[in-house]
Amino acid sequence: RWQASAAASAMGTTLRYDGGNFLRQRLCLSTISGRPVTITNIRVNDERPGLRDYEASFVRLLDKMCDGSEISIDETGTQLRYKPGQILGGDGLMHTCPPSRCLTYFLEGLLLLAPLAKAPLSIRLKGVTNGVQDPSCDTFRTATLPLLAKFGISEQVVFKVLRRGAPPMGGGEVIFNCPIVKKIDPVEVLDEGKVKRVRGVAYTARVSPQFAARMVDAARGVLNDFLPDVWIFSDSAKGAQSGESPGYGLSLVSESITRCLKSADACADIAADGAEAGGQLDT
Repeated sequence: RWQASAAASAMGTTLRYDGGNFLRQRLCLSTISGRPVTITNIRVNDERPGLRDYEASFVRLLDKMCDGSEISIDETGTQLRYKPGQILGGDGLMHTCPPSRCLTYFLEGLLLLAPLAKAPLSIRLKGVTNGVQDPSCDTFRTATLPLLAKFGISEQVVFKVLRRGAPPMGGGEVIFNCPIVKKIDPVEVLDEGKVKRVRGVAYTARVSPQFAARMVDAARGVLNDFLPDVWIFSDSAKGAQSGESPGYGLSLVSESITRCLKSADACADIAADGAEAGGQLDT
């Protein structure tokens, strides 16, 4: 009885953190463990103190995923109190993400919580599918999701890119379905092995499809010097499937002989007026 009481008391103890580092990870782990957290001094010395719009959006997403959660943010946005509820999951969920971060910022958080929910998760996210700061949705599909199979989660996992959305306006849309599991298999990955093949996607949205062909030729010109098994698919979004802003980029995933995956992304940073502001693809 004493041990059970001590365990219950520890579960109710509030964890306290200072600063906005690892905010997403702290909120996800708080939701899984059931322990409330208080985070203070979030960017107090910054020119724009407090939570960013994508962080506040992620908190709202957690509130949609859970039942009974309690969230309190002070007027300045520099202090967050979060008491997690029960992870429900469910069908028909929808969330609009701000264009300041890619949809994978939110999907990576969902990936931690969805298998532990009470019901299978089916959610539709809207926003930027291919951004500069985060991995693209193509990399999430080809490199991140296969990691679930190592934990015994492979069936009924669905991820579809319905519309591509490039910054700054976004306009993309994806669907993510994830089943629930009763147990998670332990994983031991020690030998990354040598690379045996490379796969990739060269995508364009609201720009000439010739951009994709040029990216494929340039990437193959480098990779074929090291291995022959290189295949890069061209995806040129048109019309309603191209989002609201022009953009293009490249997503590459390599697979080793031990079935380990490595990914790399390059995305053009195009300003709102259509002129290219940065050049990650120039190299």
